[in-house]
Amino acid sequence: LKNCDSFRILQDGDFMDIRWLQPDAAFDKLILAGDIGGTNTNLGLVGYKNGKFTLILETVFASSSIDGLAEPIRETLKIALEMRQDLKPSHCCISAAGPVSNNRCVMTNLPWSIDGDALTAAFGIPTLVVNDFVAISYGIPTLDIDDPTQIYKLAHTDGSIPTPKAATKAVIGPGTGMGVSFLAFDGERYIPASSEGGHMTFAPFDEDTVSFCEYIKKQRGCQPGVEPLVSGMGLRNMYDWWKETKGVPNNEAFARIEATPADDRPKYISRASDTDPVAAEMMRLFVKMLGRYASDICTLFLPLGGFYLAGGTVQKDLRWLERDNLFMQYFEQNYNPNIRPILKNIPVYIIKDYSISLYGAANASINLQK
Repeated sequence: LKNCDSFRILQDGDFMDIRWLQPDAAFDKLILAGDIGGTNTNLGLVGYKNGKFTLILETVFASSSIDGLAEPIRETLKIALEMRQDLKPSHCCISAAGPVSNNRCVMTNLPWSIDGDALTAAFGIPTLVVNDFVAISYGIPTLDIDDPTQIYKLAHTDGSIPTPKAATKAVIGPGTGMGVSFLAFDGERYIPASSEGGHMTFAPFDEDTVSFCEYIKKQRGCQPGVEPLVSGMGLRNMYDWWKETKGVPNNEAFARIEATPADDRPKYISRASDTDPVAAEMMRLFVKMLGRYASDICTLFLPLGGFYLAGGTVQKDLRWLERDNLFMQYFEQNYNPNIRPILKNIPVYIIKDYSISLYGAANASINLQK
């Protein structure tokens, strides 16, 4: 059994996706790793041996269909033992989208929280809870930037791909929300740090972004952060704004988008953008905003060691990032001419390996748990 996907129906009728990646892998240490996002809850058994991580088993749940981690963890451990009696993790690290305090995360985009101490008591496995982008930061050192299955290098407008320096790295991830973190370099190793930079105030830069920002401001009663405009929920909100202020076409593509639940509209807008000019303009606006926000993050952290774009949204819409150099055109802009050359010297990478959060959580466990 290898690279096999299967499904199991849980007691309440919801589905769990079961993926055996390397069921025969050897390990010196086994970690139960978790990546809890607004859309999916991923749990994985990650083996560690000779400084390398191997994802053995992954289970995937729809985050909206569960109300906590106890049952998903219980089911995952049960499946593991059905395959191999030695698949008993010694430690657990759960990464989640939200601020973490006292080993507990109150998640930004879900109505339930994660308590690491409670999970430790329930399963007898020492459990550490970290911010999801701290986990991604711990995952970045495990990636090979020259492996095209893991990393896609985004060229600057002049075609150059800068060489990374031994310096700060940063990462953002437009998924359901917007995650941000960075890795400081102390001269010998990288030290990941968390951030809630996805909630910094959005800076509009043209007529459309001013209008979009004002629309969200009226809805929320305050100046909006980046996340409601530049993320999966941002594209969902963009559709509502566009429909109200510009109108949308009366055609088959937009009839389908309109009939789709709001949270699923971003993927249908992306799909329609290859043939529908209005959907294409929506994607262009999204990429412009992403480019400007990425530029702002890079002026803050100066990540000459590499700036990473994570999340499925970026991977699925790579064609729009590269089309007409749209992302880089807006990334390289700055009012100060002395800053522009710095931005042009920052390596920009798209993370292609969806398992980075699980590897990162496992790496965080190795580094942070005794």
